[in-house]
Order: sequence, then structure tokens, then C-alpha cells
Amino acid sequence: MTPEVAEAVENAYRVFARYDLRGGVSVCRCNVCVAPECERKLNTIPLRQISSGLLAEYTSSAHGFDGKTENDLRYYLPRYFELIAAGDPPTTLDEQICLQRLQEADYPRNWGPQESGAVDRFLVELLRERLATPFAIDAMGWSGFGEDKAEAVLCMAAYAGAEMSPLLKAWSADDTRSASLHLANMIATADWRRRHLRDSWWLGREHTEAAMRQVFQWLSQLSAWERLEAAFFAEKDEGAAALLSQAQSIVANLM
Repeated sequence: MTPEVAEAVENAYRVFARYDLRGGVSVCRCNVCVAPECERKLNTIPLRQISSGLLAEYTSSAHGFDGKTENDLRYYLPRYFELIAAGDPPTTLDEQICLQRLQEADYPRNWGPQESGAVDRFLVELLRERLATPFAIDAMGWSGFGEDKAEAVLCMAAYAGAEMSPLLKAWSADDTRSASLHLANMIATADWRRRHLRDSWWLGREHTEAAMRQVFQWLSQLSAWERLEAAFFAEKDEGAAALLSQAQSIVANLM
């Protein structure tokens, strides 16, 4: 991970250090959720040593959300950030839904500025790291069927109930070639007729679909077209130029 992401993780450890599991972690004890041995380990293994697989048991636990659960979430949250940043998200599904309990907590409104700021800082720095990550593009401008890692961070933030504006602002401010290619990729792989981004995790929840509409509005702006045009004329790789051209044409048809 980048030094900025690493520092955001360490900041979360500092901010949430006052929380503990006094009284034991709150989990569902039904036959299909958290086994007694997993519960014991969640209570006893030092936070920084909890494995992704073990924390995934907590992520998937089908219990409700209350004050005790919120305390537990705060305790585990720095380890969530650390594992996500390490590319080993604690979930049996996809990383996009790892932080969904933050939405249940409504952290932007219910947590203090230090705690909510620690969450937002991590998400922004993780996005910046992903924007700097290259991806394969063939000669026709196709990036394959896999998810775009930068889009995945936006979707993760939407599941967490985060405000989209700071993330989109950070992306707009990143004028690097890699960030422009991620932008072009998200535009080119979206379903513009139905207004669906490629990542299917956006769909099915009111708050994530509302966030997706905000992302579409951002993608449709004149500034996106101007950025893609400038990136296209500066691009020397045939495949990357094709991707930029395709995305530019899509945005142009929307204006």
C-alpha cells in the first residue's frame, strides 16, 4: 500500500483505540452464522493479528444492528481498513460490501468529526492508490470483464453510506494518465441506456443507487469530456487511445 494509505490505516487505529470488546463481540449464534470457536477467536486474538477469514465470519454474521454492534464495528474497523488496503478484504463475497455496517451506523451524521474523518480519509486515500494502479487494455480499447478497482472503491464507499463528493473531488483533482484511463474505463463500460455502472453491486439498494446516480452526473459533465480529449491527444498507446476516444464520444453524445 502507498504511504498515504498506510498512514490512513494507522490513523484509524489511533482514533478507534478507545473501543474494546468488553462483554464479548455481538454475533448471531444460529447454526449457519458464527461458530463458538470463531466467536472465541474474535474475542481473544489481538486486533492486528485477526485474519481476513476470521473477520469475514463477523462480516457475514446475520445479526441486527444496535449500540453494542456499533461499538464492535468501531473496534474492528481499523483492521477492516488494513486488510482491504492489503488486497485481502474480510468477506466471503466482494470487497464492495465489506463496510456496509457503516451505513447502518450512519457514521457521517452520528459519529464525531475525528471518527467520521478517519473513515473518509481512508476511502479517499484508497481511491487515490487505485487510480494510480494500471490495468490491461487491448488494441481495441477493451479492458476485459473484470471490475475496475477504482470504481470498486466508489461502490464500497456507497455501501458504507459515505458522501460521494470528496471521492469524486479527489478523482477530478488527479490529472495523471492512469486516473484518466480509469475514468474512461468507467464511462466506456457503463450501461448508459439504463444508467447502470458496470459493477453490479451498485444495484438493489436505495442508497447505493442514489450514489450511482451522483456518479453518473459527475461523469456527464463537460469537464470530463475536456479531460478525456486532452488525455487522448497526449496518449501514445494505441489501445489506451481507443479507450479514451470511445469514452469521449459517449460523453459528447450526452451534452
